[in-house]
Amino acid sequence: MPLTARDLRYKPEQSYPLLYAYLQRNAQRFLGGLKFDAFEVDAVVGHVVEQLVRLGLLGGGDHTPLTALDGLTDAQFYTFLSRSTHNKAVDRLRKRRLQTSNFTELGMPDGEEDENDPLNQVVQSPWGTIPFATPEEVTFQLVSQHDLRNLLKHCIRALQAAPHQLEAVLQELQDVGADELLSTLRTELHISSSPAHEPNTHMSQHKDHAHKKLRHCLQHQSTHLTVMIALRLTQYGTRHADATGYTVDVQTLAQDDLSERQVQTGLNELVAEDLLDWSGERVVHFTVAQKKRLERFYRAE
Repeated sequence: MPLTARDLRYKPEQSYPLLYAYLQRNAQRFLGGLKFDAFEVDAVVGHVVEQLVRLGLLGGGDHTPLTALDGLTDAQFYTFLSRSTHNKAVDRLRKRRLQTSNFTELGMPDGEEDENDPLNQVVQSPWGTIPFATPEEVTFQLVSQHDLRNLLKHCIRALQAAPHQLEAVLQELQDVGADELLSTLRTELHISSSPAHEPNTHMSQHKDHAHKKLRHCLQHQSTHLTVMIALRLTQYGTRHADATGYTVDVQTLAQDDLSERQVQTGLNELVAEDLLDWSGERVVHFTVAQKKRLERFYRAE
């Protein structure tokens, strides 16, 4: 039975096993020598499933706006799934090669691993052993997506103090077809749906400022450890005298609500995301470019 985007939207419990089987076959095909590594296969499958959930397609029903995927033919949709699986498989192969080369440089004997070594976390799957093994797990993820949507609404409402920035974000929602969210915000904020009489020539600049505020708001509201550490790095980092980067010690990142071990875990996750260069030192160094990327980092709970 062919798998369609509509099936995933309206019949997630029945269509998910078909989706998982298809993604698993493709992941094994694209992973080459790692095709028998269940951990790597699950990581690839989990990434694609995450994409579908975040887009609002998997189990979205009539509660999430239609996306470009809903308009694809069955063949085009299969092509999208195959391409997404291929891209993630290539990414996993690159990370595995990086992990292997790093162990070689450290001179670690073959077969000897340190369970606390941060390099072991480079290939950690955010989905556990089997991504969305049951329909209940799909439902849980959809609830998380709903919470993220409410958080985004909260952060957009905070832009009311900057009308032009709020207007820029609402215009962007309209451009991407997020009609339901846009309508809800207009109603809650008592904003007319009528277009402005004169276009704002600085709209792109207002949009950039709005995006920066939204990212900052999302980071502040997050309780995800890695996001919290990314935010604290940008908040507490001290600029180098030569202006080439920033430094902050681990104890400063810990503050009162986190242990140093938790901070180290968050730092290792940021290393795995290629956002940071850190090897367990007491003082964390990061560049200006890395600071910009840290300011943009966000991960849903």
